[in-house]
Amino acid sequence: MKRPTRRSRAIDEQEKAARRLSILEAARALYLLQPAQLPSVISIAQQAGLAKGTVYLYFKTKEEIFLDLLGGLYQQLLQELAEVAEDSDKSNEDLIGGLINQTTRFVQEHPHFMPLASMTSSILERNVEAERVADFKAELMGRIQILAVGLRRHLPQITETQCLNLLLHTNALLLGLWQMQSVPAQVKEVLKQRNLDALVPAFEPALRESMNLLWRGVLQPT
Repeated sequence: MKRPTRRSRAIDEQEKAARRLSILEAARALYLLQPAQLPSVISIAQQAGLAKGTVYLYFKTKEEIFLDLLGGLYQQLLQELAEVAEDSDKSNEDLIGGLINQTTRFVQEHPHFMPLASMTSSILERNVEAERVADFKAELMGRIQILAVGLRRHLPQITETQCLNLLLHTNALLLGLWQMQSVPAQVKEVLKQRNLDALVPAFEPALRESMNLLWRGVLQPT
């Protein structure tokens, strides 16, 4: 039997990568249409023009598809933040402003990012193998560490560990504020009537204010 040539193996890998990407794109498109719930594997397969069994060759559950999709979004966000931090001539004020602007812009341009990020532990990770979840977290942590190293070059007044913690706390801030404003419309109306609407902050202005307070507080001389 003939062994596959190097070229045919390369084409094989390209086809696999393209098919995997088509599954992720189909999942994203369907989720944006109905963000109240994750689409089924069969719906994703139909959207991608594939058989249901083919999808399962790449992902074991629909939650794994969306965990992979979320990983790609985090990778893109962290890369964009790293590009903001690359300008060595930026003052601390400009750096903080740039990071805040880029974060809010990313959330606006990718409306599925925050809903998916907020369901990571409650939905996505519950139906994905523990090793795959650990891989997701390890990849995310690795990228955050790379960004922390880059930020440390511009922020000599704090340690690399403090830079890392600052990024982790920023992520927690994002998730917390998103969950605070994600309440049913009828509940939001009742809270407003009772003058409790501060419990449902507008996401973007609250994020800008909170990131400002967090980052400036850490960088403030003691």
